[in-house]
Amino acid sequence: KFPSAMSYLNACSCHRFHVGRDLLTKRPNPYMPYSDTLQPALPVYIVLESNALIAEDIIGSLRATGPCRVIRVERPEMLVSSLHTESAVTAAFLEMPYRELVQSDLHQSLADSGARIILTIGEDDESVVLQQGWGMLVRPFTEQMIREALTPRRDADSH
Repeated sequence: KFPSAMSYLNACSCHRFHVGRDLLTKRPNPYMPYSDTLQPALPVYIVLESNALIAEDIIGSLRATGPCRVIRVERPEMLVSSLHTESAVTAAFLEMPYRELVQSDLHQSLADSGARIILTIGEDDESVVLQQGWGMLVRPFTEQMIREALTPRRDADSH
């Protein structure tokens, strides 16, 4: 009955719409970050890294993938306050050993924000990290390795 309204709804790339019995409900497109204003939200990345040069390499590679926001922190305790201000986090690159991460509540807070967890140290724990569905960025790394770390591995999904 309202072709112009439906045309607008079909043209929206950041949401999918589901027609219920008598009402139209907005459902988020799981493949694109979104905001309540129907504008695609920028990906948000967290970089927890004590070494400024390594942090800048990671940040530069993330920014090379496209527009984004990057939050850099040097210590895990600084990260908690940053998480409270973000509604969604795309990925977190953490200079943190696996055991330290799972003993803290940080991994749950990151999971609650939707973040893909990527550890940047502790290569000895790589198999356990991958079993959790997290990523591992082995040093020294390249820009290509950073981009690959953002995508979940297929074999990690089967565990």
